[in-house]
Amino acid sequence: MYGVSQFEDGPSVRDYDPWEHAAMLGLPIVFRHDLPDAAMVACYSEEHGAVFVRPDLHGAVERCAIAHEIVHFEHGDVGSSPAQEERADRIAARRLIRPRRLDELAGVTEDPAVVALELHVTEKVMRTHLRMLRHATVERRG
Repeated sequence: MYGVSQFEDGPSVRDYDPWEHAAMLGLPIVFRHDLPDAAMVACYSEEHGAVFVRPDLHGAVERCAIAHEIVHFEHGDVGSSPAQEERADRIAARRLIRPRRLDELAGVTEDPAVVALELHVTEKVMRTHLRMLRHATVERRG
């Protein structure tokens, strides 16, 4: 599965699956309506050792939120800070978007929203990934 351990992107590698990854980590995913903040779609609770997810989310939102919260679990994040959130966004985007899949879609469209839809990720995750690509390109030139 891409994004976990040493799996490199290739034709026989499966896309990242946050539910499978959570199961590998022994991290329960619990669906609840009563998250601490009405604007939250998911959160990691160190106290409960689980990720809580609002039910009935769009599939891409749920997938991306769980991927993001797994990063908090892996890093032992307690509370939240802008740096923790940015790190979770970057790592989740790297796991969720395989370069090979981007290459496959390159000839189809340049619209990031359409690419996000095809990759089953949110536009926020797509923007994070594009920002990382731009940053990497600038570093290579510099």
